[in-house]
Amino acid sequence: MIYRVLADVVMLVHGALLLFFVVGAFLAWRWPKLIWYHLAIVVWNLVIVLVDFGCPVTATEKFFRREGGESVYAGGYIQHYLNGWLWPDGATPVAEKVGFALVVIGYIGFFVLQHRRRAKLRGESVGPRT
Repeated sequence: MIYRVLADVVMLVHGALLLFFVVGAFLAWRWPKLIWYHLAIVVWNLVIVLVDFGCPVTATEKFFRREGGESVYAGGYIQHYLNGWLWPDGATPVAEKVGFALVVIGYIGFFVLQHRRRAKLRGESVGPRT
């Protein structure tokens, strides 16, 4: 029983980490210190995608499921829980590209806002003159 609960907790935390990956840079627009946590998640995801090794969080969930007497799913978390539900079957590579594009957009906005905040603190004009 406890292993099944632990597996479900890991599954939910994994989902939260993926959601934070997509929206974290946008949240950092409001709370700038979040950018460091987000950067760690981005690096983590980049390594997993580029090196193409299994995610340890997925392995942890599967371990708990096996220990709890459940059968484990084939493939990764994204393919099992999100593919075919959040986007059409087989569109995971496109979804990954969209996710990384959102990260880039979030970081561009973050750095623009940080530049404007610093300029404002220095008393510089950052907008167009009228």
